[in-house]
Amino acid sequence: MLMDATLAEWLNNAEDQNASIERSTTFAKRWLKHPLFTDLVSSLDGEEGQTVDGILAIAQRFVASTNDISHMIDDLIVEAAKDPFFRPPFGLQASEISKGYVLYDNHQLCILINIISADAVAAKKLLHRGEGTVSFTGFVTLYHYLKSGDATLSLWNAPAINDSFSAPENAVLTVKERRRVADGDSWVMDGRHQSFIIEHADSDIVQLQALVKIDAAPLAVEYDIKTGVFAGASATDDLSSRIQMMVTLLRLMERDDAVPIIESLLANPHFFVRWHLMREFLAMNADAAFPHLKAMASHDPHPEVRDAAAQTLHLFFSGKEI
Repeated sequence: MLMDATLAEWLNNAEDQNASIERSTTFAKRWLKHPLFTDLVSSLDGEEGQTVDGILAIAQRFVASTNDISHMIDDLIVEAAKDPFFRPPFGLQASEISKGYVLYDNHQLCILINIISADAVAAKKLLHRGEGTVSFTGFVTLYHYLKSGDATLSLWNAPAINDSFSAPENAVLTVKERRRVADGDSWVMDGRHQSFIIEHADSDIVQLQALVKIDAAPLAVEYDIKTGVFAGASATDDLSSRIQMMVTLLRLMERDDAVPIIESLLANPHFFVRWHLMREFLAMNADAAFPHLKAMASHDPHPEVRDAAAQTLHLFFSGKEI
């Protein structure tokens, strides 16, 4: 109950709250002024930051600066020890097997430090017993192991994910190799057609992960681990996800006045967004959507979208002139 009393005291003391905020703000400014970050930002702003290979080179220099990173983490620990209400200036990142912080994030690059629990990996293996999916993120990512946990990885290949991606009918997933990693190892995974699974780890893994955001695939794709067949996909960029969500909300709110907005978005470059928009458009106002559905069935650049639109025409608009 000690923390409850400490929290109550802090909440009732504006001076203590302001001190915690000031300590967090001062640390954030000091962190961002460190040469490791100022060099990172200036490099990304230059010519090298315009290509995947250039950004990977920048990220490699960052993760190779392990002494600087260790000193900065030590500084973080010291500040956190002074104040239980100190808030690090980082976004949290978590999954069923890992927890970590987002150290840097912009439109080109995201750098994370995370800890993967060996116990959680083992529990997941025991729970799924060889079932589940393999995920292909759609991003090129650099991994650098501060502590490898003496882990063994299986590396997987699948067809490249691009703007013309179609869900394959037959099994396409293959195991390329198995790799054991050691402390200090770095390697690059092209998540547009490569993935990996942690098969075993003797202890927790501490890694830096640098995810290149430019030239990413439009989709993250999953395949069934046993059969290798397509299991699902989702958008890799926030904009596509937000467009889909907002148009669905407009339809649920019965906002027929949003028809011009939907019409303007039907030229979206991603095929899965175009079809989502059309489905919501049809549910909102089928008469207004009809001419656009006809055009989609004839002219959409993606064959599956054309096919879906044509099937919808014949199924729901058989009485109209198609």
